[in-house]
Amino acid sequence: MVSLRLISLATVLLISEAIADECKLRNKEICQLITDAHASNEDGLKLMKGDLVGNGKKALELADKLVVAVLNATEEEIIAALKEALKAELSAFVQVKADCFRLGKSYSGACDEILFEVSYVMGVLMHTIFEAHPDQQTKTKVDDILIGLIPSKLAHPASVYRIELHAAGKQVLELI
Repeated sequence: MVSLRLISLATVLLISEAIADECKLRNKEICQLITDAHASNEDGLKLMKGDLVGNGKKALELADKLVVAVLNATEEEIIAALKEALKAELSAFVQVKADCFRLGKSYSGACDEILFEVSYVMGVLMHTIFEAHPDQQTKTKVDDILIGLIPSKLAHPASVYRIELHAAGKQVLELI
């Protein structure tokens, strides 16, 4: 069991390095953030088996393609690519939640794990927009939105925080 986890971790690290090497952006921190987002989407997709294969999985597959596309964006294209990726990730979150609601409590554990991964990616994409945006005023507004999430993360259950994270993502989309 432990050796399987080590092999899995090593595989993820190798794939992450390979993807990061393909990144066309000069900012390696952004490349790493997007590589992490891609890995989280892949983790969520791996959990979507059986009855969990539905509109949520299709939406998450599309979102992940757009996340990976950010790695191929030029410096001039990155904000537009991040905007499309965030838009798709927000949509995937809604679709996964709808699939999970339809399936009921028997899938709550798997759904919680999948929604954790999708929510993580939403947060990473917003942070990446903050890092990459050339306009200081927009960066400050995105940062304010992200900082505004901290009390919710500390005070509310994960399900409530994820909904607020989704709402914050929509605010960020309006800014950029």
